[in-house]
Amino acid sequence: MSETATDRLARVLGLVPYISRRPGVALADLAVEFGVSTEQISADLDLLMVCGLPGYYPDDLIDVVLDEEGGTVSIAFDAGIERPVRLTSDEAVALTVALRAFADLPGLVDADAVYSALAKLEQAGAQTADAVRVSAADAAPALGAVRQAIDESRQIWMRYYTASRDALTERIVDPIRLLVTDGHSYLEGYCHAADAVRHFRVDRIEEIRVLDEPAQGQLWVDSDIPEKMFHPDPQIPPVTLRLEPAARWVAEYYQTEDAVELPVAGRGRQPVDGRDGGLRVRLRGGGDEWLVRLVLSLGGSAVIEDRPDLAVQVAERAAQALAAYR
Repeated sequence: MSETATDRLARVLGLVPYISRRPGVALADLAVEFGVSTEQISADLDLLMVCGLPGYYPDDLIDVVLDEEGGTVSIAFDAGIERPVRLTSDEAVALTVALRAFADLPGLVDADAVYSALAKLEQAGAQTADAVRVSAADAAPALGAVRQAIDESRQIWMRYYTASRDALTERIVDPIRLLVTDGHSYLEGYCHAADAVRHFRVDRIEEIRVLDEPAQGQLWVDSDIPEKMFHPDPQIPPVTLRLEPAARWVAEYYQTEDAVELPVAGRGRQPVDGRDGGLRVRLRGGGDEWLVRLVLSLGGSAVIEDRPDLAVQVAERAAQALAAYR
């Protein structure tokens, strides 16, 4: 399994204090300690040599001293990574607010660890206990039941809202794990209705019950956390969308097969079709209904170019919405 950038960053940051406390440590020992090859340790040290304090002049960079003959390494200047973190009052307040918000989320985190961190902040002199009151919004009422089902390895019955189809469905799910991606909590589990592993946004679970039936164990689970939860249907043909600058995020958030920059009006240039800049993308969505809802949600910043039938649906839905306001 390929290493993620997060994994490498954690190891590289861990190398600095480890070597600083053990000057002259052998590269082979570092490889054993961090569970990688000596070649990878050498590559990590090469990366450290170009890291340092803002300004990045030679004296600002981390000074890694390599003894190639002896196969050892020391650090002469650690750019302050070895110094303990000292929080300003504003940073302490922000961290306290975040921790207290996490502590109020049922089942998402280890509450004991959160309260332990809060106690350390107060012992360090962060005078926020009386000044800060946090009440986390209950954006995902089903979260506690999801965590219970995962911990007890029991099946879940739930009524789930599928946004792409604007439909409520009832499902039996064998829970696997809870993920946090794109700012949302997702239940990863084996869905008996789909006969496959699926991801469910926890805040879209309308109703949930933890069943007495034990959950089926999975033979294999990918340990990587997916960067994106939306996966287009490969059986649905792609659609061409013209995106105005305000809707460029669509090409970053959803998988696109092609993206072409549209010219920006300037001296001697005219906007294309009266529009200035943007993108033309080929997008494979979750179905016609999903595409119509996506374009409607963009408030006129997206136009379907090669499916006139869908463009008509968008116009009709928009007219209906305006009529409802009247």
